[in-house]
Amino acid sequence: MVAMMLRASRAFARASQTSTRLASRSLSSAVPLLKRGDGCEALQVGEIYHNFTLKRKTSVPEYNIDALELEHVRTKANYLHIDAKDTNNVFSVMFRTPPYSSNGIAHILEHTVLCGSHQFPVRDPFFNMIKRSLNTYMNALTAYDHTMYPFSTVNEKDWDNLRAVYLDAVFFPNLHRLDFLQEGHRLEIVEDKGGELELQYKGVVYNEMKGVLSDANNLFATKVQQALMDGTIYGHISGGDPAAIPDLTYKELKDFHAKHYHPSNACFYSYGDLPLTEHLQYLDENIMSRFEYRADSAAVRVDNAVPSVDIIKKTGSESLIIVDGPTSNMAGAEASERDPNTKFCMTKYLPLASTDPFETFVMRIVGYLLTNGPSSELYKALIESGLAQDFSVGTGFDTSTYYPTFGVGVEGIEGEHAVPEIQDAVKRAYESVVKNGFDKQRVDAMLHQMELSLKHVVGNFGMNLMHGVSSVWTHRGDLMENLQLNPLLERLEREMQANPKFLEHYVRDFLLRDDTKQVQVLMRPKESYVSDQEVKEAQRLADLLMEQSNNDLDRIGKTAKELEKYQKKPQPVECLPTLTLADIPVTAEDNFDFVDTERISTSEVPTQFVKVPTTNEISYVRVLFDTTQRLPLEYQLFVPLFTSVFGSLGTSRLRYDALPTVIQNCSGGISCSGLTHPSLSDAATTSHQSILLGTLSLPHKLDETLQIMHELLTDTQFLDPENLKQLRILLQMGAANASNSISSSGASLAGKRSRVGLTDAAFYEELYSGLTQIEQLQKWAQASDEELVEIAKVLQTIARTVFTPDNMRLSVVTEDKLRGQASTALEQHLLNPLQRSVSTTNDVLPSADVATMPSLTPAQRTFFGFPLSVNFVVETLPSVPFAHPDHVPLTVLAQMMSSCFLHQQVREQGGAYGSGVSQGEGTFSLSSHYDPNTLKTLEVYEKALQWAADGKFTDRDIQEALLSIFASIDAPKTPSMKGKMSFLRGITNEMRQERREQYLALSKTQLVDVATHYFAVKPPSHVVIVGKESETKELQREYFEIKQFST
Repeated sequence: MVAMMLRASRAFARASQTSTRLASRSLSSAVPLLKRGDGCEALQVGEIYHNFTLKRKTSVPEYNIDALELEHVRTKANYLHIDAKDTNNVFSVMFRTPPYSSNGIAHILEHTVLCGSHQFPVRDPFFNMIKRSLNTYMNALTAYDHTMYPFSTVNEKDWDNLRAVYLDAVFFPNLHRLDFLQEGHRLEIVEDKGGELELQYKGVVYNEMKGVLSDANNLFATKVQQALMDGTIYGHISGGDPAAIPDLTYKELKDFHAKHYHPSNACFYSYGDLPLTEHLQYLDENIMSRFEYRADSAAVRVDNAVPSVDIIKKTGSESLIIVDGPTSNMAGAEASERDPNTKFCMTKYLPLASTDPFETFVMRIVGYLLTNGPSSELYKALIESGLAQDFSVGTGFDTSTYYPTFGVGVEGIEGEHAVPEIQDAVKRAYESVVKNGFDKQRVDAMLHQMELSLKHVVGNFGMNLMHGVSSVWTHRGDLMENLQLNPLLERLEREMQANPKFLEHYVRDFLLRDDTKQVQVLMRPKESYVSDQEVKEAQRLADLLMEQSNNDLDRIGKTAKELEKYQKKPQPVECLPTLTLADIPVTAEDNFDFVDTERISTSEVPTQFVKVPTTNEISYVRVLFDTTQRLPLEYQLFVPLFTSVFGSLGTSRLRYDALPTVIQNCSGGISCSGLTHPSLSDAATTSHQSILLGTLSLPHKLDETLQIMHELLTDTQFLDPENLKQLRILLQMGAANASNSISSSGASLAGKRSRVGLTDAAFYEELYSGLTQIEQLQKWAQASDEELVEIAKVLQTIARTVFTPDNMRLSVVTEDKLRGQASTALEQHLLNPLQRSVSTTNDVLPSADVATMPSLTPAQRTFFGFPLSVNFVVETLPSVPFAHPDHVPLTVLAQMMSSCFLHQQVREQGGAYGSGVSQGEGTFSLSSHYDPNTLKTLEVYEKALQWAADGKFTDRDIQEALLSIFASIDAPKTPSMKGKMSFLRGITNEMRQERREQYLALSKTQLVDVATHYFAVKPPSHVVIVGKESETKELQREYFEIKQFST
């Protein structure tokens, strides 16, 4: 291992020397010697540092950052650096990559550049670096018109390693033909079920996009964008259309890279406390010195080189465009009537620039006010009126394309005949706003949310900033202006004071005007949609087979064997830089929870106070109510519904449509969720269920926030007629959203069902958020009026049974100076009033048959078929609980099996988009995502278990698994996350430290012993496949139980 590290170090040194020799004469000014955390005060605008000219430097006090914009002297590459007192440093390089067709060229190139480069000729450096790093984020992303490669890490050595690999990958990739075939598309010869030869398309991106476009929401959004933006680059599917991906050639890919992945078409981004001058020096010496300015790269455009006014202008009468899509999985939904996949969207161009910070800021506010919450005009006009069940994708203001758009989309409508009424309702809603104005309280609430957003610390803030400016850079806007919020708020305040109808005039001037292009798209569910796509693909392949000569078929076969050999070839991973276990601190007190527990008020409620240096004056409050003992089993099924509607139904004082505004005027929202946790020591038979409430508030608003929380806990009027009507709407929304989630959440859903019968918590996990809950939601969404009342009675009974002072615990995260105020506020406005308002009235109990438990038996080998184009395959074995000594080694084994075995077998060779292995609490699961296979993947799982039991992993594999695990363990925590695990699970700092030491002390011998014990003779497992309906017959032959969903 030491020899490998020395070789890698020497390789770095040689590469650096070579690059330095190629560098041109430096034009740099004297460069200040900066250390980590020094900031950029010494850098001056107009000066040149390592051949980068500092063009502008701006302080952004609302985020406590400084922004510096630079340009490379020779190549004209852009660089945006955000200097921040944040140790979680971010780096990214972005390229404008406008697609010229739907062949997926930008997406496939994104994958292929990460398959080995000149300095690091490893077939998969990206996934190998995930294992050799303590990164807090690593990814590569293809957007509509640009591609980016971001990472973040706290560790400075890790930063250097990742930057070297990322930059060599994008600027000097090998772009091997076989990597193109693996990641993009290829033909292979296979035997069909009758033993006849047939051709088959394979490729990671190909299968990924089949999965993506199986999702009705993704498909509809794509169709709407194509209809509006036909004739522009946005009329193409940047991720790739499976029907067009096979048209992409290897030469096209290489040519696209040469033009678009050039510094003259690049924007570099860095954020954090590492010194900018070192970043600039590395870039200039190792990358820029090897390039000259390239005019055609610098000139890459995303706007078709046509004036926007000509693109967006109205072209005459626009007729309704009707497209087919898959049916939903809703029980009883007919393909033509009230299926959530009956979607309609009317969207239009807006005559403003996507890069104008103020205009786009105001339009986002207008879009929010028009569509957000039950008091918004469009909600009342479309959802509350019953014209639609919910808003659809495509709703709101969008600047992710060069030409800004505004759309109103709905789903669950009554077919084509409902379209004129929907169009009229939208127009009337706009006219009503122009005439009557927006509710001032809603505007104030929205501004209060912006105030909170400046103080509430979110995870990986630097990454969020990068995403916020990526489209601005792509569209050649002003990065500095678009980073700042205070000037926008100040101007908005001035404009609204000068013109009280300022916001309403945006509705009049942009949404009611009729001189820009607009389209109306209706998607009709078609029962045979997915099978029709399969038939088209099969016919295309059959036609191709007829065209192939014997030589052609031989070539296809030889290529498949060549790829298989290439995929199995040992890789020189020692050339990749890596951290070691020495880079992992023995203790990590930064992520420890420092808490005090006391009892507040006469109610004696246990309250955990978490000590943090600062929260920017925000108090984070969590309230936990036990349901394990309080609720009978049949009521547990209703907990997810209860938590989803909490805060959305009115009280005696406030109507349901007034509540969101009142809540947003004083807090960051009041969340409610149902939790189930296995026992730390006995996961098989013991678990704990609870309902968790959470909120955040500034000091001057905390009293009001807690008063409203108390009001919701004790005075929600579940049986009020208006609330019953709103409950039905929420049920329909929830059922449709849950149904639509199956195509993207298949691995999670299959995993939950596979764990049933192995642990006590798994039963509740399936009940709360698995296929069982989705089925139940669909039944409730079709409830009669009488049944709806019975459902509301159950919800009322849950509230009155669970929300009592003797059943609650509290956790508060706030600054020391605010602790006394928080204690007083909790006592006066939540605990004491809750004590006084414990219900002494007799509840109106629901009828006995409304809360009937569904049959839920363990799934030995079960298949759920849906209108999908791919599969999700999960196998789960019984395992050990969190506190068991073997939990740590099993977690490491799971990480190794995922990255060292399944990734190669299931993704690279099998063509699935993703795969993984996870050691849970009492269970051990293997899974695949967007997988073209089923039984073949299960065979790989068997081999993976045997691979571990045979100890075929190395010391390096163990080290890399530990690095991946510690990257997650030691990821920075925001103030709001502090104390959460000690509060919810009772996991102490001592337990964390003991577990940490267990990880660091692991040996290969221990791991082999554990793997042999658990995997050499595999215990009975549960297999669940969620996948395409066409797999049914084959799986039936393999003794799978075929489950009919929603019947």
